[in-house]
Amino acid sequence: MKVGVIGGGAIGLLISYFLKLNGHEPVIYTRTNAQAEFLNQNGITYRNQSSNEKNVNVQARQVKEYSGEESYCIITVKQTSIPELFFLKDEKFQEVSYLFLQNGISHIKFLENLPQENLSVGVVEHGAVKERFSSVHHLGEGRIKVSSFKGDSTSEWIEILHSLHFPVTAENNWEEVLYKKLIMNSSINPVTAMLRIPNGQLIENKYALSIMKELFEETILVLDMTDKRVELWKELLDLCRNTSFNRSSMLKSVESGQITEIDSITGEIIERAKNRNILVPCSMHVFKAVKALDWRG
Repeated sequence: MKVGVIGGGAIGLLISYFLKLNGHEPVIYTRTNAQAEFLNQNGITYRNQSSNEKNVNVQARQVKEYSGEESYCIITVKQTSIPELFFLKDEKFQEVSYLFLQNGISHIKFLENLPQENLSVGVVEHGAVKERFSSVHHLGEGRIKVSSFKGDSTSEWIEILHSLHFPVTAENNWEEVLYKKLIMNSSINPVTAMLRIPNGQLIENKYALSIMKELFEETILVLDMTDKRVELWKELLDLCRNTSFNRSSMLKSVESGQITEIDSITGEIIERAKNRNILVPCSMHVFKAVKALDWRG
């Protein structure tokens, strides 16, 4: 079956690679024609920490050519690119089932205004980095969690994404799924971006660990998840270990001079804290620090 993948970044390439292994035909929609042509000619090159490079052939097109011909489509672009997908509001795409895989929660406002009958959201706990146009380095394996936002297409997505290489799970509560990922992102990403360190060093460096802990405590307070403090902190530490070599998406944005997703991650926490009259001094500090890097970049 053909499956659309909008976004040619690390996660888009990683998921497309495993879709191909699972017997599907991914069609990758990229921002630039140059990347689409390169993918068509060279396919996706995959490697992880323990294996040699592997290559699969894929189809690719520039996103402006998107016509909705695939019944299922995965959105892997960053939060900063979500507004560019305004064309999905066209009712001619109403029958397509979409799965959105983003950090943060800002895209929820976008989903609320879409006409599709079946919309799902999910989180990716893998560490991956794109190298050149068509190579993806898989730095750490985790899970993909999927939950229905509107309609009920979770079981179809589980079947499409199912792989022997890592677990894909169906979750009943989309809000809890995104909140848990937001806790991970808001605790990890800004610190790695400020200090220019991979995820693993957050638990090796006691000062970085202290900052991460403060961000974690503020975030679970704002999101009313303090009752799950112990399990969430353990999950956060496990994530840092499992993706120890990974450089977070926010760090990679800073290193490449691109605008980060700080507004849709820490910015969302600060906005919710203001609405509830909760003080979040550490979140405010790291937000300003990363925004300064955005301005400089």
